[in-house]
Amino acid sequence: MSFTKPLKFYFLVDCNQFFVSCQQVFDPQLLNKPVVVLSNNDGCVVARSKEAKALNIPMGAPAYQFAEVFKAQKVHVLSSNYTLYADMSRRVMETLSQFSVDMEEYSIDEAFLSISSSDLSNFAHTIRRTVQQWTGIPVSIGVGSTKTLAKVANDIAKKNGGVFVFTSDVHIDEILEKLDPQDIWGVGRNLAADLKNRGIWNGKTLKEAPDDWIKKQFSVTLLRTVYELRGISCLESSHFPVPRKSIVCSRSFRHRLTQLADVDEALCSYTATAAKRLREENLLPSFLTVFLMTSLHISQPYSNSWTLTLAEPTAFTPELTLRAKEALRKIFRPGYVYKKVGIVLGGFSPKNNYQPDLFASCEKQNTRQKRAIEALDSVNKKFGNNTLRFAAEGISQPWKMAKDHLSPCYTTSWADILKIKI
Repeated sequence: MSFTKPLKFYFLVDCNQFFVSCQQVFDPQLLNKPVVVLSNNDGCVVARSKEAKALNIPMGAPAYQFAEVFKAQKVHVLSSNYTLYADMSRRVMETLSQFSVDMEEYSIDEAFLSISSSDLSNFAHTIRRTVQQWTGIPVSIGVGSTKTLAKVANDIAKKNGGVFVFTSDVHIDEILEKLDPQDIWGVGRNLAADLKNRGIWNGKTLKEAPDDWIKKQFSVTLLRTVYELRGISCLESSHFPVPRKSIVCSRSFRHRLTQLADVDEALCSYTATAAKRLREENLLPSFLTVFLMTSLHISQPYSNSWTLTLAEPTAFTPELTLRAKEALRKIFRPGYVYKKVGIVLGGFSPKNNYQPDLFASCEKQNTRQKRAIEALDSVNKKFGNNTLRFAAEGISQPWKMAKDHLSPCYTTSWADILKIKI
């Protein structure tokens, strides 16, 4: 198949070591130093600087097992700061949107741009410089005629100056011939092992495999990947978000809990967070599920869940809290040491298009609820999360997850804004 230049190319823009980079933007002392970011409750390593990778600190490493390594190698250890990461992601995406109206946010730190340009490499370098200048976040950009090829190109770009562009069929085949199938987007380890057992040893042999054989032996999904490797776009940009099916809010406790009152308090806090997300997305749930569990590594572990149907869809936090506490009492068992509780909201209807309960609905009461919750959201938006919260969420919150190495929320809190000393 001869290489015909398509009308548009996909630019996959991927932020380099995103969580670490967000911290380095506001704390330059972390540049060129080994840095790790930990998961919830400061449990495991979820992000590493290149210097930390050079120390052979693996992704997912339990922090307590590497405590001595961190100390001996002077590794900077940070708790996850999701508020900072979300805001920095917003800034990056807003910057990228300046370059293409056809943009798809693929994850918190990745986006596909669909672009037509006569000089692909120069355009990619311009995007890269602009994102770095406007946000401080370094990015790598892979360019290909399909999303899958752009993904392959991006992996190469990370190791070769930040930008890589596929320019011809010969160019593509040279790369694919050295590429393990498991490193191709959408293939994965298990499918790659099956492919190798059938003689597909690299990306090039996968690209050249017969259509009927791929479809019969594997799936239509893999056939789309094959077409993408051939330069035939099968994964168009999604302009409409996939409807959310559920909202889950759950955390492991910092300290194990045994008392219903303490578990109750944690559940009420998680319910308030989930309800806030509902209102932000203009959704109303028709049911909720509460789940509770001990550690799986004890002699007699316990876990259970309880689902309640709501008489009328609502995003009113006090009502959801009341129902959540009701469900918790169905599954709480004294005598256990609990590790985790959580809530799942589902069965969504749009805020302005749902079926009310004719026997339960009271317009006057609903109006008061709406005004009260709008006032709470307005205050928290202006002065920061949890400026106002419900008494049921507790004050000291001993169950709250550990964040012993949390950095300031530089961009979303007036109290944490950077101060320049002269």
